[in-house]
Amino acid sequence: MKPHKLVLALALATMPLTGTYAATDSESIIKISQTAEGFINLFYAASSGELYIEANKLNQPFLLLTSLPHGVGSNDIGLDRGQLGQTRMVQFERHGPHLILKQLNTDFRASTDNAAEQRAVKEAFAESVLWRGKVLDGKRNIVAINELVVNDLHGISQVLAETEQGEYKLDKEKSLILPEGVKSFERNSDVDVLLTFNAATAGDYVAQVTPDAQHLSVRLRYSFIALPDTQYQARSYHPMSGYLSNEYLDYGTAVDQDIRQRFLLRHRLEKTTPGAAPSQVVKPITYYLDPGVPEPIRSALLEGASWWEEAFSAAGFINGFKVELLPEDADPQDVRYNVIQWVHRATRGWSYGASVTDPRSGEIIKGHVTLGSQRVRQDHLIARGLTAGWEDRAAADDAAMALSLARIRQLAAHEVGHTLGLDHNFAASSNNHASVMDYPHPMVTINGSNIDIAAPYSEGIGAWDKYTVAYGYSQFSAQEQELTTLADMRTDVARKGLRYIGEADSRGDSASHAYASLWDNGSDPVAELTRLSAVRAKAIKDFNANALLAEQPQGELSDAFVPVYLLTRFQITAAAKFIGGTDYYYGDGVEGKTWHYLAPALQQQALQALLLTLAPSELAISESLQEKLVPKAGNYQPTRESFHSGVGVVADPLAMAEVLSRHTLSTIFVPQRLNRVNQAYLNDKEQWSVVNVTDKVLASTVFADIPTGPQLGVWMRVNAVMVDVLLQAYHHQGTSAEVKAQLAGRLDYTVKQLKRKAKRASAYEAAHFIWLQQGIEKGLDNPELKLIITPVPMPPGSPI
Repeated sequence: MKPHKLVLALALATMPLTGTYAATDSESIIKISQTAEGFINLFYAASSGELYIEANKLNQPFLLLTSLPHGVGSNDIGLDRGQLGQTRMVQFERHGPHLILKQLNTDFRASTDNAAEQRAVKEAFAESVLWRGKVLDGKRNIVAINELVVNDLHGISQVLAETEQGEYKLDKEKSLILPEGVKSFERNSDVDVLLTFNAATAGDYVAQVTPDAQHLSVRLRYSFIALPDTQYQARSYHPMSGYLSNEYLDYGTAVDQDIRQRFLLRHRLEKTTPGAAPSQVVKPITYYLDPGVPEPIRSALLEGASWWEEAFSAAGFINGFKVELLPEDADPQDVRYNVIQWVHRATRGWSYGASVTDPRSGEIIKGHVTLGSQRVRQDHLIARGLTAGWEDRAAADDAAMALSLARIRQLAAHEVGHTLGLDHNFAASSNNHASVMDYPHPMVTINGSNIDIAAPYSEGIGAWDKYTVAYGYSQFSAQEQELTTLADMRTDVARKGLRYIGEADSRGDSASHAYASLWDNGSDPVAELTRLSAVRAKAIKDFNANALLAEQPQGELSDAFVPVYLLTRFQITAAAKFIGGTDYYYGDGVEGKTWHYLAPALQQQALQALLLTLAPSELAISESLQEKLVPKAGNYQPTRESFHSGVGVVADPLAMAEVLSRHTLSTIFVPQRLNRVNQAYLNDKEQWSVVNVTDKVLASTVFADIPTGPQLGVWMRVNAVMVDVLLQAYHHQGTSAEVKAQLAGRLDYTVKQLKRKAKRASAYEAAHFIWLQQGIEKGLDNPELKLIITPVPMPPGSPI
């Protein structure tokens, strides 16, 4: 539906519209104003630049949302085009001559018909007044709201400060309401403002994307959104549902009930014929794609997003889900449109699936997908590097584009899935890619003399996705039937062996689940690391200038080499989760589904595979390849995607080795992982100990046979990294006291062995051993000491 057009009323003949005229009564202001009537009526007086709101919806809760119709353009800052801010439930209240906008406290409630109980909760917790204005009385009471909207309610200055971009302050003198952005629809009314923020000193990220970094101007949108009716039936959250959730404390619950209530986030979807049988729907869930997406990416996005049609059909909703191009006469600001938006940034970055939800029930009102446009270029870069050795260059070009579009289809399905209410499932890759809600790594194999990327990603949604849609959206005739059927569904999916492990149990140092990782492949992450390492070796051996785009100078080849050299980085992380790793299940006591540490044999296999990634033969690159990695030419300069070099403009193979070896070693010696290894050993002496793990790594690095030739330098660099990582783990505040004792013992033992080695080594090698020895001795007392003072940074990996 088109918004009501802004109409400029004719000025009265006796009061010509001039820059000096200022109306003061409501009737005169309305008469000379541009009018946008809809959910909330808005009046923009061009002569004064004031925006007025009609104060006719008092004490009626609605939603207030801020968003960014125009972005800053930096992935590192995160203020992207289309970004949604906090959804607030608010209401206008009149107190004497004043109108206030109050944010209601939705975190604490009493779901009861007892007014006294409801009042007790309301009076127990604070609310927030966001703005106050003075009412101009008349036939239509209006209030100027410039002070409300020319304001940083989105928290832009806070984000800039948190990303270390400087102390930006809102400059209201250079900020204004944009009259073309004042719109009103049936279910929402919007106001766009141009906010300018000033800083004496600007951060690097702002400087990269703005003409004058000391003056940052951003377009901010305020959306006033009508709440849906109360006919929506909320569904209780269960961890095994696979959904995101809405939660609050409900003081109306009985003592023997959980006070914290959680409900699934999901769209409203109703059948024309209620019940379990398949039926047409009253209104399908429809997503609209940004027409600014170019082909062939546009078709890939439409196809990938439409994969969800299969899940809704399987759940009994005929034509329940659709994806279309946004019509030319549609406005994406209209809250009734679920939008897939194509967003540009200065660098590659994340994509998001966000939504506007009703805080009362978890109902999704509007889905909003943000897809970063440069991600497809990273996939294309990876594919070019992997196919550089192909003799058939036309086939290689086609394969690189096919891989990129396959990833785009999967990405569209993934982000739309979030806006349907679904959480990540980072264990799906261990179940034959049972869900698009995982982060997939391209499947790369060796076929004869070539690397094969013919089937990089799974096509379509998986078994887990069908389950989640059925779980969240299936209709039931009674609550008792709903609870019983949902419980049966959870039991059935567990018996089928479909793993589900969400966000919090997959990311970061605390994550211990052995089968939940990001950007990994296969049911056996250790076997996959071994297999992918062979692919990596083949890709490095075949790598050449064919990886360049047309007309690119050869100096850019070093950047194309980065994802090839680091091909195993994510699988290394996945395999390391076996060490001190656990396996558990979110369900309700299904037989055999209990938590446990992994068997010692599995942990040993993982460590052995990881140690192979530290071998100098794996980390070193040939002299002939070094000669191909020529310095960047002319105005081409290293970027964040480049390997850093300690030898000037030429490629630094030792820096590359340092980066990848530090990744492996730091992943093994994560303090919380060592704590788990120790805890498992205390419970079961058959488990590996911290001493076992440390000795195995030392034997493969510092105490390994001394290599010759170019591999000698790689070995020495890895040894320095090993000492630094051990000392860091020893001093880390998260390392338990028991583990510190074990590490101290191994470090003391290492000092003694280094002294012995130095006596038997050549002068060159002896200097290395003495340096390591002295570093450990000093480092045990000084937590700030590092052998490598400034570690070589790893180029960005995620997202791919």
